[in-house]
Amino acid sequence: MTPGPTHAVVVGAGAFGVASALELRRRAWSVTMLDSGPVPNEAAASTDVSKVVRMDYGSDVFYHELAEAALDGWDRWNADWPRPLYHEDGFLILSREPMRPGGFEHESWRVLRERGHAPERIGGRELERRHPAWSGADYPDGYFNPRGGWAESGAVVMRLVELARTAGVELRSATCERILSAGSRVSGVAVATGERLDADAVVVSAGAWTPGLLPWLSDTMWPTAQPVVHLRVEDPGAFRGDRFPPWAADIAGSGWYGFPALADGTLKVAHHGPGTRTPPDRRGVVAEEHVDRVRSFLRSAVPAAADAPVVARRVCMYCDSFDGDFLIDRDPLRDGLVVASGGSGHGFKFTPVIGAIVADAVEGTPNRWGHRFRWRSPSGRVCTEEGRFRG
Repeated sequence: MTPGPTHAVVVGAGAFGVASALELRRRAWSVTMLDSGPVPNEAAASTDVSKVVRMDYGSDVFYHELAEAALDGWDRWNADWPRPLYHEDGFLILSREPMRPGGFEHESWRVLRERGHAPERIGGRELERRHPAWSGADYPDGYFNPRGGWAESGAVVMRLVELARTAGVELRSATCERILSAGSRVSGVAVATGERLDADAVVVSAGAWTPGLLPWLSDTMWPTAQPVVHLRVEDPGAFRGDRFPPWAADIAGSGWYGFPALADGTLKVAHHGPGTRTPPDRRGVVAEEHVDRVRSFLRSAVPAAADAPVVARRVCMYCDSFDGDFLIDRDPLRDGLVVASGGSGHGFKFTPVIGAIVADAVEGTPNRWGHRFRWRSPSGRVCTEEGRFRG
């Protein structure tokens, strides 16, 4: 790396990309950020109306601690920005069975308490009293964590883009076609217009498009389609955040999670599961069969929302890593290339801390969190662009 900050190209203007661009600019890098569409890009995972912000990670203390740091960042942003985009309505974790050691719900509860937080245990009757839209018969155990909530994800990305532009980041609407190299060193990117953008460092934060752009990572991460449904409830007041906070309903077994209603009554119900591996530009649409599954779940768990009309469907494209951890590190075979991807469906909440992790990777500076996101593959070997392995 050339001594001192120089020029970086950041490919992808989603949450990871814009946070990285902003932090690099703060460190005196000149930065060009590329995205294939208007920002926030409708196709990006970080777009949509809402994302969960939580620190409930079972027994995984690393992510719990990282989320604590991110929540402090959300608090700072709320204080600094014209209006708060993070809403601390809490997070409701529900279990179909009594919580037991080893289960996601119990371990999350245990770690929270051990770290000095005060999650409130909720049985079925208490659930119906405090959150009357829910069926206590289906969920006899669980807890409410007041330290958590949701963020207006698309608005957050737009705000960060505004800050980046004000700071001097150049945002280009262009599609990156390939990474350019001079020997083993990355020298820039080629865009679809035929233009070449030279750079001292290239950060690829292209989300679900990352494996296509960097095919040697195809065994490490891949694009996965996950369905999201938006319904319109008749009584938004019954589903506002204080009565119907962000929730996860036996998520390890069912995959269901969701959000309070927006002011217009829009209620988002999402599903986290294996999904469908597919190229992001061929994601398709949410099938009617999935809408039927949403209604079946709601009919039992949240009856008042079961027949609400569907007002939108969205296929959210994850970039899943093989182990569920992000990949934020230098490519060991391509000097000057840093990958910041593999969000695996849980990256957005960490936006306030991601920029510093990525910038430290670019500059080769140790970072407290960086070890978890190191360069790796399922085989433990490093793949070259030609498909041969080393290590």
